[in-house]
Formats: sequence, C-alpha cells, structure tokens
Amino acid sequence: MRLTETFHSIQGEGTLIGIPMLFVRTNRCNLRCKWCDSTYTFEGGYEKDLGQLVKETIAAPEEWICFTGGEPLLQREAEEYVKEIVEAGKKVLIETSGSLSVHKFTTIPGTVIDMDVKTPSSGEEKSLQMANLSFLRSTDYIKFVIQDESDYRFATNFISAHNGEIKCEIVFQPAWGTNLKWLVESVLRDGLKARVLVQMHKLVWGEVPGV
Repeated sequence: MRLTETFHSIQGEGTLIGIPMLFVRTNRCNLRCKWCDSTYTFEGGYEKDLGQLVKETIAAPEEWICFTGGEPLLQREAEEYVKEIVEAGKKVLIETSGSLSVHKFTTIPGTVIDMDVKTPSSGEEKSLQMANLSFLRSTDYIKFVIQDESDYRFATNFISAHNGEIKCEIVFQPAWGTNLKWLVESVLRDGLKARVLVQMHKLVWGEVPGV
C-alpha cells in the first residue's frame, strides 16, 4: 500500500462528523480538482507492507478508520485492506471521488461510502461513474462540494434528475472560504433534503496537512 500519512483526528465532514478516527491517507489521485486541499498526495509518499498496516490499524484505539487519499480505490490492495480490518472489528469510512467503481466496497459490511459528485468549480464534473449511484446503500452518502451559485445549481439539478436513483443521504459541503450562511439559507429556501456540513477539522486546526 502506498501511503501519504496516517494520523489520529476527528472526522470533519459527512454523516460521521465529530467522531474520533484513525486517518489512513493514500498516495496518488486520478483527478485534479481545482480546490483540492490534499495536493501533497499527488506524488511521493512511502510504501507500507499491507500486513504491517493492517496490524497498526487494528492496534489503534479508534473504532472508526477513515480510508482516504488521494484516491484510495486506486490502491491495488484496497479491498483486501478494508476486508481485513473490518473482520478484526473496525468500521471503515471510505472517502472516494466517485470516478472509480465502489461496488466491491459496498458489499463489505461495516463500511460507509462517502462519495463525491464533483461540481463545476472542481473542473472534474464529468468524472462520476454514474453506475455508482445504484450501488450506494442507505447508510452511505453522496457529497457535493459547493463553492458558488453555479455549483449549487449543478447539485440541485443533479438531485432532481436522479431522484429515483439516490437512496442514500445527501451532503452539501461548502468549499473552504465559501459563505456558510448563504449555503444554509439556500438549502432552507429550496426545501432540499440535504445536510449542510462543514470540515470540522479545519475549524479546529485550520488548513494544516495531516489533521
């Protein structure tokens, strides 16, 4: 497994906000989102033997593991890693861009998928594998990172167009620096069944890599 880092933190976004987690951050990503806050994962990193990584993960005090990147599903040992730590009693939040199939991971109990639907401000709005919508479970969620009105309209139009296919929760996350009040009031005004959640770790520690 090629990693960028592992660190202890709290989950800062999505349905598990505020829960202590061990973050396992992988190296490499197949996308180049314009507002990415993890560009340091694009190159470098270090190799970690899968068996050793599994042992360290199981030994961590946190019940939840956040498997993130980069794009963690690019790692050839990703499925094996997730299965082994789940079998050992851990629960796993998998953060993915939605550009790769999540099907195999949704068949693993004890997992939650946090799947992005990239908005126009990312520059990667055509990257989603649409079949992933049919794989997601009610316990998973899709996330739209919203930077501006164009992103907001893209998200609302997507939800409307795929209403029958979306079985999971919907999260709107303001891009760092976006007016939170504007986004919350927009969701309330339009009566959307979406949760507006911030990146809690950034509120606590700021824009610091590794937290």
